Amino acid sequence: MAKTQVNLRLEEATAEMAKQAAETRHIPVNEYVEQLIRADNELFREKFLAASQEFLDTYGDLIDEIEEAA
Repeated sequence: MAKTQVNLRLEEATAEMAKQAAETRHIPVNEYVEQLIRADNELFREKFLAASQEFLDTYGDLIDEIEEAA
């Protein structure tokens, strides 16, 4: 997969935390940040899908009725 460069400006303490966390995992900082971003997006996707399913469970019959009437 192609990579693109992104520059981040972090507070010194945050940058140090990222370095330490990456070292603990034996991975480069950029890979650590990439994993965090992917995990955050996956969590958002899961929440979105769960909310969408709840909406359909609640209002699906009403939507079907409206479509049939149209």
